[in-house]
Amino acid sequence: MPPRRPTCEHIDSVLLPDDFEKHHPPTQPPSRRDSVALGHSAEANATGGSLDVPATLTGDGLATAVDSRRSSRTAHDQAQDANELELGVTAEGDLKRRKTEKTQEGVPAEQRDWPDDVVIFDSKSDPANPKNWPFRRKVAITLLFGITTMCSTFASSVFSPASLYIARQYGISSEVSILGIAIFIAGYIPGPVIWAPVSELYGRRLAIILPMFVFICLSAATATAKDLQTIFITRFFAGVMASSPVTIAGGGLADMFDQKDRGSAVVFYALAVVAGPTLGPVIGGAVSQSHLGWRWTEYLTVILTAVVLVVDIFYLPETFAPVILSRKARDLRLKTGRWALHSRQETVQYTLSSFMEHNLLRPLRMIALEPMVTAITIYNSFAYGILYLLFGAVPIVYGEKRGWNTLESSLPFLGVLVGTILAALINIQYSTRVFQPLVEKHGVVAPEKRLPPMMIGAVAFPVGFFLLGWTANPSIHWFPSVLGLVFIGMSFLLIFQSGINYLIDAYTQYAASAVAANTFLRSIFAAALPFVAQPLFKGLDVAWASTLLGCIGVVLAVVPFLFYFYGARLRAKSHMAANDD
Repeated sequence: MPPRRPTCEHIDSVLLPDDFEKHHPPTQPPSRRDSVALGHSAEANATGGSLDVPATLTGDGLATAVDSRRSSRTAHDQAQDANELELGVTAEGDLKRRKTEKTQEGVPAEQRDWPDDVVIFDSKSDPANPKNWPFRRKVAITLLFGITTMCSTFASSVFSPASLYIARQYGISSEVSILGIAIFIAGYIPGPVIWAPVSELYGRRLAIILPMFVFICLSAATATAKDLQTIFITRFFAGVMASSPVTIAGGGLADMFDQKDRGSAVVFYALAVVAGPTLGPVIGGAVSQSHLGWRWTEYLTVILTAVVLVVDIFYLPETFAPVILSRKARDLRLKTGRWALHSRQETVQYTLSSFMEHNLLRPLRMIALEPMVTAITIYNSFAYGILYLLFGAVPIVYGEKRGWNTLESSLPFLGVLVGTILAALINIQYSTRVFQPLVEKHGVVAPEKRLPPMMIGAVAFPVGFFLLGWTANPSIHWFPSVLGLVFIGMSFLLIFQSGINYLIDAYTQYAASAVAANTFLRSIFAAALPFVAQPLFKGLDVAWASTLLGCIGVVLAVVPFLFYFYGARLRAKSHMAANDD
């Protein structure tokens, strides 16, 4: 079997960063300069995203706001590219082989003469390569990824106003009715473990379209359910299915865009994803209190997702290069009768033990043994979980305290949306004006340079809670408390995005596992915190509950500042983090 060599199209795999570890285990902690290219790949795929987008705002991956980091290729990578074998097919289906050899120092001899039976793209400008697709087509596909993911995040939150009516209909407490929201988010926990390998084996398209079809069926079952058990069971499995675009869409963006071009695309994708959980309660509130009733929150989800799914079926192409090359190799085998032809993806062997190691065991070890992973993951999970805690807190602040109806008490969620838009603008400005110039000047930049936006969010986060809590009294105008929600929304995205980017840069060789650890814990927080909202904001009252959350934010605000000044020392002592040598 020919030796495998990671190429840019192969490295974009969801799981291959860890697969690369298996075949090429490092004998010492990888340096930033030697492993930066490998780390970029994991950013897009691990949590769905996480790539450049808040992974759920989805429970997974969101993935977010903007990453306009320019990729810096090492001399070794350039030498490999110079010796790459190009294999193409003429219109008649005949094979032709073009090989360019350049003797470059430091390139292993076995990599200078790859066998003829390895099928790759015809050239660096091959139109079959998603990175070479026209920009307009990439934008359209990005829009499809964003809207499809929005359907998932929308479903997670549109149900929140319905929980009040479900409690009345079935005679249960409001705390129990929140289970309909939390159990949907709990479905995001096993989702990435399922859909990431599926997307690697069968491609992004199938791994999105098939589960989203099942998601539509389960949402329809929720809408027609006759008892609570059916509602909760169907909501959980709907969450598992809905986690597929959240997990995969970030990888789809990485398939098409180079790091230098990805920033603008990710902005629009991030805003589409954020719109789901922030607009969901507003629309759900309007529908639930109308003559249509709470069941139409699910029917609306079915209709919206079905329309988007039909568009995906006709217009969403496969973007994962290894799967595209595997299909090309299959076609060539049939056309030419050369059964030895294969893609590099077809040489990868998957076992249950390697699957468990890459997707579960190593992420858990990193949470337990790597201080940077532990601290960043806890902070990210808290910020992410707050978004879902607000689903229970905001109706108390504006519905019970101010006497607003269901629709009116959902409108303050628009403040969270405004905050995330501001965070996206801050990330764009920092990336284009500060981070990109550093990359262009130095080639490889220390991971700690990712943290300034997170530091801004760390300061603004508790401010938002203090504003929300101490201006929530009905005698005070509603604007200051909504302004607090703007600060919370802005801080959430700044903390979340910068935290993900820092883990990717700090653990380039093990970035996929680091982000998987982050995804796992934040999904647990997102599923658990909605249960905390009612007893917290009713037991302590709005002012003191918000103060408590603000004080937790003050304690956690130390994290980005600590790593900004001492992160390099911690990485030097770690066996898994990349150093700056």
